[in-house]
Amino acid sequence: MKAILSKLFSAHERISYRRLMVFVASCGLLMADKLDGDQWVLVACSFIAGEAAPKMAAAFKGQG
Repeated sequence: MKAILSKLFSAHERISYRRLMVFVASCGLLMADKLDGDQWVLVACSFIAGEAAPKMAAAFKGQG
């Protein structure tokens, strides 16, 4: 039971709900013809870049 709970709540092994929400929202907008395929890719890339920016800055400062 402890292994299941730790795997479920581990930041490295669980699904990020923010990532899932971006994926679902982008797919919904794509299906509603509010986004095209290129814009969908830009939304995904900008979210990934936004999540990675603080980690990259910390690595440059030597904190990572």
